[in-house]
Amino acid sequence: MPPIPSTDREPKTWASVMQPLVDSIKRRGGAPDALLERYGLSEALLADPCREIPLRHYVEAFEAAAARVGDPNFGLSAARDVTPFTLGPIGLLFISSPTLGTALKGFIDYIGLAQQATTSRIVQDGPTCVFQYRIEDARIRRRRQDADYSLAMVTTLMRAMAGNGWRPLEVHFEHSAPLNRQAHDAFFGAPLYFDQGINSLIFSAADLAIAGNVMDRRVSPIVEQYLRTLLERAMPVRSVEDEVRRILSDHLPDSGRFGVAKAARAVGLSARTLQRTLHKSGDSFAAIKQDKRRSMAETYLADTDLSVTEIAHILGYADGACFTRACRRWFGLTPSAYRKTARGLAPP
Repeated sequence: MPPIPSTDREPKTWASVMQPLVDSIKRRGGAPDALLERYGLSEALLADPCREIPLRHYVEAFEAAAARVGDPNFGLSAARDVTPFTLGPIGLLFISSPTLGTALKGFIDYIGLAQQATTSRIVQDGPTCVFQYRIEDARIRRRRQDADYSLAMVTTLMRAMAGNGWRPLEVHFEHSAPLNRQAHDAFFGAPLYFDQGINSLIFSAADLAIAGNVMDRRVSPIVEQYLRTLLERAMPVRSVEDEVRRILSDHLPDSGRFGVAKAARAVGLSARTLQRTLHKSGDSFAAIKQDKRRSMAETYLADTDLSVTEIAHILGYADGACFTRACRRWFGLTPSAYRKTARGLAPP
């Protein structure tokens, strides 16, 4: 499902999704009040199903909580408090679905209601499926805890239908590996890969056929109708520029070969009409593509240990030299120099 809302607005998330964060702090004997107050919240407000908060506040709160309790794996720990009802009607739709495949489709179709400016999708590749997750707001760069929590949450939802013994085949994270991977190994029970292009759960395509038996399936169409109504009310009119940005996100690392003709087909326009539409808004396909590459380069250089060559490949450049020239144009620095500056290891 495309991220919502339009990129020129502050992306929001349901305040209620912060409840596992609060529960995790309490489980450690701490008090979450000060952290919540920093963002104008209270536990009473988290119970309001209509309350929304900026997505960046939610992600920042996870990072701040991890620092406060001194646990670099706080997001993973918080996932222990997740139940299908953490996501309200979206979780209810998940566990009332007839199969795991339809449950995941419903999750992807409607998760944008709970968390905007986020990519969630499934790609099937022969005998395997890949569930992908990534926050698309370039202003949110420190998001390790959210990535851990989100993949763990989806794993928990899948285990609610497939059984507690269900394991993915592989788990990929955008961020670098923690010093101690024991908590990740214990939770996922699968090979872990860090410094990847996107957060992913890889699992057998045969798992899509696993039958749901958690809740009466007659609940599913009722809940979906409710969610569809909410989505129709919330969905803004997206601009062509927003659609092109979303499409480019979906096609990395192939975007180096993803040109205006393919983008035009994806949005249902001719190449000429797409170029003319973008020109009227003072934009161009090439400029949008470069802007997307730049924002992703900032994230990968600052927050991962991927090599320059690896980042160049993810962003669709032919080699590290091409990527280096782009960085000099964007930042006035080589990729290595920008990485040091962004991490506070060199003067700006």
